[in-house]
Amino acid sequence: MIEREKLAPFSGYYRSFDEWADKSASAGTPSYLETMNLGRPIAFRTPIGLERPPHWAFRKLSSSRIRERHGTVAIIPGGKVCGIECDIVTPDNKLIGDYSLEWKVHPTKRTVWKLDRLPPLYRSESPVAVLALKDSNIYYHWMMDVLPTLHLLKRLGIKPHLFVINGKAAAPYQIETMEMLGVSRKRIVQSHPGLHIESPLLVVPRCVGKFRSRWSIDFLRRELMTACGIVPAAGKDRIYISREKAPKRKLLNEDDVMRVLARRGFRKVHLEGMPVSDQIRLFASAEAVAGPHGAGLTNTVFCNPGTRVIEMFSPRLVHTCYPMISGLLGLQHYYLVGTGPRPPEFCDVHDRHADIRVDVRQLVRLLDLAGIR
Repeated sequence: MIEREKLAPFSGYYRSFDEWADKSASAGTPSYLETMNLGRPIAFRTPIGLERPPHWAFRKLSSSRIRERHGTVAIIPGGKVCGIECDIVTPDNKLIGDYSLEWKVHPTKRTVWKLDRLPPLYRSESPVAVLALKDSNIYYHWMMDVLPTLHLLKRLGIKPHLFVINGKAAAPYQIETMEMLGVSRKRIVQSHPGLHIESPLLVVPRCVGKFRSRWSIDFLRRELMTACGIVPAAGKDRIYISREKAPKRKLLNEDDVMRVLARRGFRKVHLEGMPVSDQIRLFASAEAVAGPHGAGLTNTVFCNPGTRVIEMFSPRLVHTCYPMISGLLGLQHYYLVGTGPRPPEFCDVHDRHADIRVDVRQLVRLLDLAGIR
């Protein structure tokens, strides 16, 4: 049902869902913030490299106390989601400060606040879930940060009719994976400037915490692989994940690297345009996976324990996300930092665009160390 435009601005904002829930409870208004403590204390398993000691990024994490992320679900009876930035509006017409694709912008300075009038309001008669994430056009974040929130809804027995996702960061695999999880395309709403939905039960599930979790991996394996009947292909495969079609973080001497890998039984694959189901089967069938640091390695969540992973880094970007997955799943993770100037230890320049060049002699040594003959 569509209602005429409503006036803006709003009557204020709450800094967080927690503040909104506390204020609503004291006012006698129904409100809920469910927290599911699914995360466990874990020990980071340092990947194996040629360096002694290991790279500082891994030493730093190994010496830290780590807990897997948990989940929260904000349940807002009569809540609204508005605009391309997916701002959440409470029944008392206030914004939630810590949820929006513009969450770094002060709530009173966001795009939606500047409108003279809000878009026409659509009143849904069924629950609506908001799954907006700024980086959801990055395969890793979609798989590890967005899709696991469906597990949180399932645990609470909530069955949304519509799912709102970030329309500014659309990618084909988003629709494909949602359909694999039983959500039809017509139930998926990509955010846009005219978005304005009110629901009798607006739900906002989130994964909270820095370190990805085994429960997220288990959900992906169960729902995208086992439930979909995807089984490994016959034989054992060795694959190299190429980034030559990527706009950044290329392996500059890929031809030299591929000659070394080919002698060890590896074949080059390009994941761009490959159906997710085929990617899952590919990784589930692999006994060894190699490649430069990139989103394609997200699919190691579908590998079998014991699979050997060779990850190549630029000195300007050494990340712990895929070694973390390997440690949680029981994969054997090896790493090689490429040639070139290194920033000082404990200085994370986090250059996501930095290309990579590796010393092939070191690569041969690392393959021997991993027992990949």
